[in-house]
Amino acid sequence: MLKRLLGLFRGRPVLIQGAGALEEGHARKISLGDPLAGTGCNVVLCRVDGKLHALDDICPHEGGRISDGPLHEGRLATCPLHMYHFDVSSGKAVGVACRKAKTYRVRERDGDCEVWL
Repeated sequence: MLKRLLGLFRGRPVLIQGAGALEEGHARKISLGDPLAGTGCNVVLCRVDGKLHALDDICPHEGGRISDGPLHEGRLATCPLHMYHFDVSSGKAVGVACRKAKTYRVRERDGDCEVWL
């Protein structure tokens, strides 16, 4: 519990411009940071029920990449490696025994969003 509480105060927000244009029920992969400096990562932004959510694009099952495009049933992110589905708001795997996908805090405002890494 303490680790989770402290995690709320860590990280830094990264501005993603134009995120407000993401359609309902879709996901878009965004590259953040500098991969050459070892500080880069890929995040999958998803819009469900009018709200933006962010997941790490690495599937916790076997390291596949969670895909962008239409969400499964309009609300589940998919790893095409084994067709695992993840709830975008919590990162929990749906219908399979698998760890949660890493999620990030998102704040949307004025057509842009901030994601805390």
